Amino acid sequence: MSGIADHSAIANSNSNDDLQRFLDSHFTSLESLELVGDFLRAEEHTHALLEADLETARKHTETVVGEASGVISKVNAESLRLIDLHSKVVGSSVDADVSAWQFRDGTRIMKLVASLAAGVGEHKKLSQTKAYVDVVVDVEQTKAMASQCRDEGDSPGMLAAYTHVVSLLKKSCDAESTHQAHTHLLELIKQTVLDIWKDAEDAAAKAQNAALVKLGWPGKMDMSMAAAVETFDAGFSMLLSLDCVNREYKSVLARYCPRVLGNKKSALPLEHLAKAVDIRMRYHFESNRSTNRVDRPEWWLSQMLTMARNLIPFLESHAQHVYQEAPLPRLDIRNEFLRLLQPIVQRKLVHDRPAYLKAGLVISHVARELAGFEQTLRDVYFYKGPSSLERFLSDADVFDAWMEAERATAMAAYMDTLNGPDAFELVYEDDMLGVDDAKPSRIAEKVVLLVEDMADRYSVVPSRMQRLQLLSITQFPLVIALVEDVEEEIDEFNRVTLAFIRESNIPGAFGINKSPGQTPLISQLSRLAAWYQTIWYVEEAARDWNNSPNYVDLWAAVCQRACAMDKHSDPRDWRDCCDEWNAKDRELLDDLTRQDSADSGDDWIDGGIWERSIGTLATLKKRVLDLLSKAVNSDTVGQLRAFRKKNAWATKGADSSASLRASVELSSALSGLAQLIPSLADMLPFAAFTRLMRSLSTEIDTFITDRVACAHSFNVSGGQQLTLDVETISRVLVTSAPRADLRRMPQRVLPKARECALILACAVDSNSPTLTTAGSASAIPLALSEWAHAIADTATDTQEAMLVLKKLGISHLSVKKVRKLLGNRVDFTDSSV
Repeated sequence: MSGIADHSAIANSNSNDDLQRFLDSHFTSLESLELVGDFLRAEEHTHALLEADLETARKHTETVVGEASGVISKVNAESLRLIDLHSKVVGSSVDADVSAWQFRDGTRIMKLVASLAAGVGEHKKLSQTKAYVDVVVDVEQTKAMASQCRDEGDSPGMLAAYTHVVSLLKKSCDAESTHQAHTHLLELIKQTVLDIWKDAEDAAAKAQNAALVKLGWPGKMDMSMAAAVETFDAGFSMLLSLDCVNREYKSVLARYCPRVLGNKKSALPLEHLAKAVDIRMRYHFESNRSTNRVDRPEWWLSQMLTMARNLIPFLESHAQHVYQEAPLPRLDIRNEFLRLLQPIVQRKLVHDRPAYLKAGLVISHVARELAGFEQTLRDVYFYKGPSSLERFLSDADVFDAWMEAERATAMAAYMDTLNGPDAFELVYEDDMLGVDDAKPSRIAEKVVLLVEDMADRYSVVPSRMQRLQLLSITQFPLVIALVEDVEEEIDEFNRVTLAFIRESNIPGAFGINKSPGQTPLISQLSRLAAWYQTIWYVEEAARDWNNSPNYVDLWAAVCQRACAMDKHSDPRDWRDCCDEWNAKDRELLDDLTRQDSADSGDDWIDGGIWERSIGTLATLKKRVLDLLSKAVNSDTVGQLRAFRKKNAWATKGADSSASLRASVELSSALSGLAQLIPSLADMLPFAAFTRLMRSLSTEIDTFITDRVACAHSFNVSGGQQLTLDVETISRVLVTSAPRADLRRMPQRVLPKARECALILACAVDSNSPTLTTAGSASAIPLALSEWAHAIADTATDTQEAMLVLKKLGISHLSVKKVRKLLGNRVDFTDSSV
């Protein structure tokens, strides 16, 4: 105790010395001593905090010690368990009283644990070996059982073996291990699964196919053969059961035995039914047999249709019920079987693709037959599924080959016809068509037939974008070529003067095919009329096309695309960019359910896909008719040249009692008109002939008015002669027309010339004798002296003068013309004239 007291005294002495030095160094002044209290309080607070930390550390230490004690207890318990296990493995214990073992010696414990671990590892290896051997024996026994069942035709036994070996595969896969023995075991099970699967599937498929053959398929099937039906049911049910097993273990099989599942995407028995069709198709239509004809797609399509037609009733009435008894998802057997035929069709198309690319026109035949095949499936068997036709035409190379072949063939046929000597000759006789119908030339008929044939061929194309491309590449160029060729002919015609043509007597000169009895003029006019008939016939055909359902549908697609791209764009410009169309354009054009804003659609509701072509043809037709009218008018005016030069209109001393006759100078013109007008009526449709006659009448009317009546001096006798001449010309113009409705109103012909003649033939005064000849007396009721002064007076208001003339029956001549005519009357003088 004295030692401890001395130690404390020394410690206190040292502490006091330290405190003395601390105070001397930090508190040297009176002011600093006043801070000692604050310093002590701060130190006390620090001391309290240190005490709290010390208590927390003490509690944590107690917790750790408790956990360590628990761990030690667990180690002791696990050691006892290992000793127990060691006793069971070895058969006895080193110490009879295990619980009395002492574990104070750590070295001894570690040796014991090592010995126990070695024994446990050996036991585990032996257990794994035993399990491996058991699985191998089970697999081999299952394989032997499957072989025996196969030889005995025991389908349920094979199904049981397959199910068992697949379950073994699943268990082996669940027991994940990287040991080499496990890998070998897994390979053994996988191979066994494949072998048993192949045997079971082949046996069931052979039974199913053999039963079908016994029932008469691929011909008509005889359902009265009960044994064959029973065999089919067994094979069909076996395949369904195998399918059920595959569906149950699908994830395992997909990972370790993908060949079992293969590319099968339908019920297993239906896959084998489609395979039976496929085998027959390959044999007959993909081999070196004579039935393998690329240009005869109807052969293999009709064969497929026949096989399906003979099998589908059996599937609907019998196989559907067998399928429904299996625990499989609901399935329409008929539609699924038809869907499985589509890959066979597509493979055949791929097989023949190189030949299609070399013979592009065959593609249109294949497309039509495919469309008919699929239409039958949809209409008769209510098929719903993918289209082989769409997939076939989605091949850009195939579609381009078709378009190019169509274009080249059509243009070659067009050029052959155009280069023929009878290209613009009319095809039909006059009595075969009405006067109001267009009469086609050979080239016009060829163009129309080519366009309509191509439209008929590609009408089966499902894609509206592809139909528009065919229209742009194959059909429009034909119409454009015709327009350009006719325009070239017209330009050549314009280089040759009409007068020179009339002088030419060389048959065939300048394109004139002169028929017997025809003048060069008639021959040339026939040529112009043939061009007119050609253009008119194609224009009328284009108008019909524009309103046909096929082209109306295409026009709706074009408007739909234009609205979607730009509401202010003109849908008629679609041809400018159709070569650059992409997937977006196809989506817009082929989407039948798309509804864009109706405002823009209404803007083009009266348009059409052929609208611009119709406008081009109409313009060219008018140009030809104008040229025809110009030629006729020029010729007629030339024939009236002698009549214009006649100067005997005011001859004095004319015999008033003599009967007047038509002027001799008109004889050539009248005979020419009498021959020309019926020819024109035969050459042209009635509407064109009417317009031409109206133009001719106007030309003659103006010629007589300006070049004869207003250009020469007349007396009443000359006026009577002019009246007769005008009526004679009118009668020739009217009576030469082929239809009665043109002959009803002869007074409407040459109205101005008729009024000129009436004025020039009007009596001077009421006392003057009136020359009376048949049909030539003036119809003006008053003599010149009674009304001419008022008209001739330039101070007379024009409107009043027109009213006076109208009452006299003069309504087509101007006041100026009437004054001119009055001035030409040499037997009537008035100072104001």
